[in-house]
Amino acid sequence: MAIDERPDPVQIIARVGTGFSAEHPERAIQVWMYLVAKAGWDVSRVDDASVDLDAGECGFVEVEGLRYLVRRGRRVRRTLYDDSGGSLTQRPIFGFAAWAEPVLSADNIIP
Repeated sequence: MAIDERPDPVQIIARVGTGFSAEHPERAIQVWMYLVAKAGWDVSRVDDASVDLDAGECGFVEVEGLRYLVRRGRRVRRTLYDDSGGSLTQRPIFGFAAWAEPVLSADNIIP
């Protein structure tokens, strides 16, 4: 796949489900990395960097020479189906997702 045809890693948003598994940072980064690799990128985990799990950070990855921070949080629209009132109702809610933000440094920015 040519580089021009691949979506940029920052454009890839992984829906990571609902409940406990959605909130787990390890699951979020695994799903995001899978989608990035499926899109044709060479992605690897950077294990030597510390993250703030309480702030929604999952970990760092390197995608073909550039470093990204994978985050998780409520970011994608989902539909909640509720029948607790006796009839089935639907309403929109925000579900969990994982996405990446570039780690910008002087080495990887062209002025």
